[in-house]
Amino acid sequence: MASAYPSARTGTAQGLMRVVTKAYENRLDADGTVLPAKTEFQRRFIEPFSRAAGIIMGAVMELVPADWTVAFHNKVFLFLSGGHSYPFDAASPAVVAARALAARLEKESGRAPALLAAISHPPVMGELAHLNIELVRRATLVLREVRGRPCRPRMVVAIDPFALDTISVLEEGLYAGYMGRFHLGLDRLALGRGHPGPLMSPQTRWDRMPLRLFRSLAEGHEVGMVLSGGVPSTGRVLYGVREWSRRSRAASPLHGDPARALARLRADASFARFETAAAEHIPLPRGPWRLLEAWLMTAAAGLLPGETADSAARAELACLSVPEASRASLLAELSSDMTRETPARRRLFRLLAGRVARRRPLILIPVVHTAEPLGVTEREAWGVTWIGTDRVRVVRAGAPDRSQDMTAEELAERFTQENFS
Repeated sequence: MASAYPSARTGTAQGLMRVVTKAYENRLDADGTVLPAKTEFQRRFIEPFSRAAGIIMGAVMELVPADWTVAFHNKVFLFLSGGHSYPFDAASPAVVAARALAARLEKESGRAPALLAAISHPPVMGELAHLNIELVRRATLVLREVRGRPCRPRMVVAIDPFALDTISVLEEGLYAGYMGRFHLGLDRLALGRGHPGPLMSPQTRWDRMPLRLFRSLAEGHEVGMVLSGGVPSTGRVLYGVREWSRRSRAASPLHGDPARALARLRADASFARFETAAAEHIPLPRGPWRLLEAWLMTAAAGLLPGETADSAARAELACLSVPEASRASLLAELSSDMTRETPARRRLFRLLAGRVARRRPLILIPVVHTAEPLGVTEREAWGVTWIGTDRVRVVRAGAPDRSQDMTAEELAERFTQENFS
């Protein structure tokens, strides 16, 4: 099957996205799914004009009253949900408590807290698919309500061809332009496409957008994002596995000797099979550490016959001479992340602590979907303040007089474990 999501060999971490897109292409092929055709002509001469229209719309949203933008988005999301919506209760205990917590932390610190709505990700197909729109709508309303004054909530959303493969090229350009301009659009395949579209929205490049996110929060704004970083299968492979690989590398006595690590990898039969098989469909990285990530990702995505994330991880730990005493806990962490909708996202929480909570309080608001009963709900907000040396103080909205001190990684594990199964 021809590649539905061509990925240029850029020599960057973008090449690892090819693992995710290839796995999805295999699924499309197995299901017999046919995506809308998008020709090179359309990409070069039609999509840029619709993207320009979206960019203009985004600029307009910066000029109109802030509460008008919230009302506008609410109506758009209600329309897109096709009548499948659920009432939002601004007076619900979770929302009222979150607003009180935000006000309290603002009074104590003298700085308005940053607000982050952490959103779950239901399936993109089937009877739960409409919840994706409803979750974003609710996050927008929750952020405005918790802030307690006019604001312009922004959403972190993917705007690349992989994320927008089921809509027409005109709709894709309009969406990418608008979301990249007004919201925090993320293009995971920006480099090397050779089309005008990505050049029109340079701030959405995957290597630039994270700074935009942390800057927005550090300035005290309101942001909503899917905490898994995409559909669960993408989140597990792109974030869970990669972060685990970095932790296992840190536990290795070879972490400061990449040449020796690479030699040991090349001597392993399992790794040799990976390099031979993966070279056919992904641009293999050059350095040993990114090769390690690619190996585990490829196994976790089901692209290596007879190999699983667990078997590849065991082989990697042996290659890196990780002490036996550390292996069991590392494998348990990986096993846990591979079964969850949302991996712990430890690196994300370290950055949230160091780049946001260090400057102002951070309020985390879980906005999650439920299957029984079907719907969307807001859960207890968590307030996070920096206390130094990679440690934060956490207070929950339901018990604002009790706090816990923990590392950013402990916060990541507890928050995701309690709110995202």
